[in-house]
Amino acid sequence: MLSRKILKIALQFARGRSKMAANGQSLDLERLVRPNILSLKPYRCARDENKGRDGLFMDANENGYGSCIPVAGELHRYPDPYQVELKTRIAAFRGVAADQIFLGVGSDEAIDMIIRVFCAPGQHSILVTPPTYGMYKVSAAINDVSVQCVDLTPEFQLKVEEVLDAVVEETRVIFLCSPNNPAGETLHTADIRRILESPRFTGVVVIDEAYVDFSARGSLVTLVDEFPRLIVMQTLSKSFGLAGIRLGWAIAHRSIVSIFNNVKAPYNVSRLTAEMGLKAMSEEGVSAMKDTVAKIVEHKQAMIAELEGMQGVLKVYPTDTNFIMIQVAAAEARGVYNRLASERGVVIRYRGDQTHCTGCMRITVSKADENRRALDALAAELKLLASDEPEAKRAN
Repeated sequence: MLSRKILKIALQFARGRSKMAANGQSLDLERLVRPNILSLKPYRCARDENKGRDGLFMDANENGYGSCIPVAGELHRYPDPYQVELKTRIAAFRGVAADQIFLGVGSDEAIDMIIRVFCAPGQHSILVTPPTYGMYKVSAAINDVSVQCVDLTPEFQLKVEEVLDAVVEETRVIFLCSPNNPAGETLHTADIRRILESPRFTGVVVIDEAYVDFSARGSLVTLVDEFPRLIVMQTLSKSFGLAGIRLGWAIAHRSIVSIFNNVKAPYNVSRLTAEMGLKAMSEEGVSAMKDTVAKIVEHKQAMIAELEGMQGVLKVYPTDTNFIMIQVAAAEARGVYNRLASERGVVIRYRGDQTHCTGCMRITVSKADENRRALDALAAELKLLASDEPEAKRAN
């Protein structure tokens, strides 16, 4: 009888019933999650049923002779489908529990996962706050989910009342990018809390913190326990300098992470990626990351000072990231961007077609010599624009 009661409680936990934070915030997964996802019987392998056991594994049709090329490690074996060791290190670094972490192929897999789990195709919507990261809209379109837009203020902060007024019954997810891409501003925590606390929206709030290690505010993973409908996404691509391994994660309530793990592909994080992630999350890796961030921030301040005095630069926007957005004359911005790439070999990002970003371009802060080359090229191009020289001479 006791075992049946324990099983019932476990099932209720997994299905999201009676989730209540200390502040009264609830998590009703039966209402939020697509019914077919909630009832999904996930793929399981034999090793799921034999966790912690040593022995001869002949279950997964791996190649017993090993890899066809000389490699270190057992790359002929499938990786741990749950990456427990890696999650444990990330959890220690971010101050959360390992079972609150979902690992994916960059943050983009987490974005797609969130939309697939909470939004029914052709029925539900997400809400975004332009200007913002473009993959939210792309993933929504792939999943046949509509997108609602409420622009940020010209200072790139939330219009909280307008966001809440825009919410309809079909709105399931609000994506907030903080620090913002492309602008660089960190959203005010008080504004995010107002959305989380409002009874007018009872869906999921996602904060994309790809650039959080460059921000003095720090991460809002501290709010996950307080707000069970909050998901925080992070990545190794920016501050850790590991964009090439494609590793990101979502930190959320355990019940949400459990559902994500049911939906994901069995081995979505490779052994190679996991090995690099473990090294990044070591004491040495985290220390090196912090040193690099400090250098980038120092370079950024120097670049901002120079850009603010550069002829032709109309505005330099505040930034809590590893990039700087500047504004030049709107009629010239696209041409400057094109010529920097085609004639001076410097590729930056044109953002003039984004909300509140007329005439804007985004410049990544890099090493000192690369920053110098980019600034010199930009200054030369803008100086030519201010001169009366014919267009033909601009290539020189």
